[in-house]
Order: sequence, then structure tokens, then C-alpha cells
Amino acid sequence: MTPQPHVCAERVRWADVDLVGIARFSAFTRFVEHAEQEWLRAAGMPYHEIFNAPAVWLPRRHLSIEYHAPARIDDALAMVTFVPRIGETSMAFQVEIVGLADGTPRATATVTVVCVSATTFQKQPLPEEIRQAAQRFLLDRATALEAAVPMRHALAQQAIFQ
Repeated sequence: MTPQPHVCAERVRWADVDLVGIARFSAFTRFVEHAEQEWLRAAGMPYHEIFNAPAVWLPRRHLSIEYHAPARIDDALAMVTFVPRIGETSMAFQVEIVGLADGTPRATATVTVVCVSATTFQKQPLPEEIRQAAQRFLLDRATALEAAVPMRHALAQQAIFQ
């Protein structure tokens, strides 16, 4: 199977914006969490299964967000999620937040998670099932953004984003 990014969409909501209708910097963490939850579901690891009987946790070790252009109230955004790196005990995933219809870059978020035992919180190797699920999304940024174009366009045609 050829690796592909995961693409989901969301609108900038009233709760996300400041007094002039521009998304606050903190709203982008909500977009990243939305993208992560949908990406994990697509990878076969929905949150409700992850939290039922975990052998491992994947706490965040690092989060960085680079802001490119403002997002405004009611803008439809696409979150393009892919995995640029899988290590022995950690992995990174990246979320490119872009305009849904036009692909205008809004922000780039990179999250690094570390695998730890759910009981001892000691670092341990990523389980093979997580590693295999992440491999399906192992891409570089340029390839992920290019592959996301038809997915973004399909989402933009949905009535909720018209």
C-alpha cells in the first residue's frame, strides 16, 4: 500500500476567534487534536480502543506550531496529517493546516510522542501494531501536501463546507 496522508476538515468556530474574528493561537491546538483523533481512527486505532485497556501510552514530548497566515471565523480548513519520522521509542506526526478549497497554508504543527508503559511510565519500543499503522502515513511534507489535493477537493464539495 502506498503511504497517503490523512485529510479531515473543520471550520473556525466562534469559540476559536478573538474580538476581530481571527483564530487565536490556542485554537490551532484544537485543530491539531481533531486531526490526530481522526487520523488515529483512520489508522485503526480509535481513541475509545486506545483508552480501554492500554499496554502503552503515547504522551506528547514536543509540540511546535508555526503560523503562516490568519484563519478567520467560519473559514473551512483542512488538516493534512502524516508521519515524517518513526523512531525506536518515539514518532512524530505533522499536521499541515491549510484552506480547504485553496490549500493556503495557515499553520504547521509537529507533535512528537514517546512510547511508555501504561503501568510504569518507563520508555519502551513502539509496539509493532502502532509502527505498522503509522507506516501507512510515512511521507515527507511535499508529497503529503500534493497527495492531499484531491482529498481536500472532495471534502470541499460536501454540503457542510459549501
